[in-house]
Parts: sequence; C-alpha cells; structure tokens
Amino acid sequence: MSIELRELQVPDGVFDEEGEAVEFIRFWIAGGQDHVTLNMGVFAPEDEAKSWGMIMADLAKHAVRGMQQDDPSRGTPEQMMAELQKGFFERLEYTGANLSGQIKAGNQ
Repeated sequence: MSIELRELQVPDGVFDEEGEAVEFIRFWIAGGQDHVTLNMGVFAPEDEAKSWGMIMADLAKHAVRGMQQDDPSRGTPEQMMAELQKGFFERLEYTGANLSGQIKAGNQ
C-alpha cells in the first residue's frame, strides 16, 4: 500500500531571515488519527506553556485569515474566530482522542 504525502512547503520568508529558523510543530491526519511531532524545550521551562499558547493563538489567527482569503462568504473574521474557538474548546473537552506523536528536544 502506498501513501501519498501532501506535505506543505516551508513558508515564504523563512530563508530570507538571518540566523536560525526553528520548526515547532508538524500535524498530520492519517487513518482518521492525529499524528504530531512537537519541538519541545526551545523555550525556558517557566515560559514554555505560555509560549505554546501564543503559538496556538497565532495559528488560529492564520487559519481565520486563510479561510477569509479562500472564501470571504464564510462569514466575517469575527464569526470564523468564534467558530474556531468553539471547535477548540469542544476538542479540549473530548477525552477519546488517541494522541500519537513524538517529542523532539529543542536542542537536538
């Protein structure tokens, strides 16, 4: 059996920056399950949870912007963010998820 990977490209501008570029998350859905690799330990331990929260907030904003660009008839950005937040909180309450994945230490 062959699986076709539909991998995304590295975002524009990453290679234009000087210094280091760091990937934090890979998220795939295959066979109806989430498959995740997280780059943990990049932030100071006392800042890590808050920093991941900020990454999730930025992802939400990017998703709303992308949906708006893809099809503005879906609703206003505020309506889309409300729907996104609804899905986020419903998923946080869901206990049946099979969480598979890997953790990569930030210094590797």
